[in-house]
Amino acid sequence: MTKAQNSARYNIRVLDRAVSVLKTLSDGKPRTLTELSRELEINSSTTFRLLAALRSHNLVQSEDSTGQYRLGLACLELSKAYHIGDEIRQAALPEMESLRNETKETVHLGVLDDMEIVYLEKLEGLYAIGLMSSRVGRRAPAYSTGLGKALMAYTPPGFIQDKLAQLNLNKFTDTTITDEDELVEHLKRVRSRGYALDQGEHEQEVRCVAAPIFDQYGETVAAISVSGPRDRIDPIEQNTALIERTLLAANNISKNLGFRNENT
Repeated sequence: MTKAQNSARYNIRVLDRAVSVLKTLSDGKPRTLTELSRELEINSSTTFRLLAALRSHNLVQSEDSTGQYRLGLACLELSKAYHIGDEIRQAALPEMESLRNETKETVHLGVLDDMEIVYLEKLEGLYAIGLMSSRVGRRAPAYSTGLGKALMAYTPPGFIQDKLAQLNLNKFTDTTITDEDELVEHLKRVRSRGYALDQGEHEQEVRCVAAPIFDQYGETVAAISVSGPRDRIDPIEQNTALIERTLLAANNISKNLGFRNENT
């Protein structure tokens, strides 16, 4: 089976058609239902249903006076999210490479999405290691990862508590914090010291130190971490050289994004 044939197996016709609508409208030219139907060679009733579904998600919007459709605000939000993520990644990569080369351990860059961490970048350590399941684009529960805790600590406590009340804090390892009150107190300590530690809370044998990254407005937009096996990094809480180097990298990335800390 060719690559094209294999890809076609997973195509969903209605989704393909919806994407075609968005691509057609991406040239900035508003169109009526009839114009879209004719241009896409799809009957008008199907086109209407596609537009209704896209409109319900604010991916398209229509003008009542003209009956014309254009891209909706949700498309702008998606575009903004993409550009922000790419801007952070570009600002972070040189520091991530230096951090990886100096520590020889795996370096991650992640952002918080709801109560999950999303990995924007991962630079493999210079030692052979197959312990970590992290991958670019993959998600992990924020409460059980260094990256996630570093970001949660700088999110308004009331928001975090509301979110935690909706979650099941699953226990991944013996050190996973699954008590809501204990986690809230733990996050206060993370914010106080400026970095988070992962004591094998998501993956038993992995240790990690993570620090938040700030943008020009002083908002936390991402976090960076250094991860490695327990045998090489423990005791992580006493590994001051690794903690200080991670904090320096996070600070430099923040400066690259325009952050100016008045205390430094």
